[in-house]
Amino acid sequence: MDAWDRAWLVVLVWFGLVVAVFSLARNWPLVSFALAFGIGFGAAAWAVRKRVRPAFRRLGLANFGGFVILAVAISSGEEVLCWALGNRIANPELWKDLLLVNGTWLVWYASWYYVLSKRFAYREKEALLLAASTGILYEYLSSGAFLTNPAGILLGAPLAAVVYAALFVLPMQLIDFTGKEESAMKYAASPVLPYLLSFAAAIPLVLLLSVV
Repeated sequence: MDAWDRAWLVVLVWFGLVVAVFSLARNWPLVSFALAFGIGFGAAAWAVRKRVRPAFRRLGLANFGGFVILAVAISSGEEVLCWALGNRIANPELWKDLLLVNGTWLVWYASWYYVLSKRFAYREKEALLLAASTGILYEYLSSGAFLTNPAGILLGAPLAAVVYAALFVLPMQLIDFTGKEESAMKYAASPVLPYLLSFAAAIPLVLLLSVV
């Protein structure tokens, strides 16, 4: 077991403890979503991940177009499931939420496709955890929750990591990881750069949706 296996073991154990806490609190919408998408879909996606590139290659979609189609399909499904189970979503109107989330997350996905994967060297589980870490920034930095409820990050961080990893694992199979740099910079750049770029993209989307 290498360092990244151990890191994921910590995240998953932490996730299990947090789910137990929310179960005791009877927060069933959150618990059902975390288990259904984070664990259920995430485990299924991990199991079939090696089939993605060959399947998309046969369809002529082993490229950025196919990457976008897959990312949007998974992101949209995640948001619809989250909404259907009674959880809070980014925008209370589902169609606006889908536009906002997909517009924002596509920048997150694309920053890995075009920038990070071309500069830095990653192991598979390392890339997945670093990509998922951006989700913690989305959920707790953008919302300001880290100021109003800093202790809540201890409960929310593993949930965000597992859910965002489930979002990323299949699109990641269409990324060509050709980077060679092993500097410590990647541990800051990998979560933060996608966050900053997608935050910039979210601003005009929020303004547009506010007047629609």
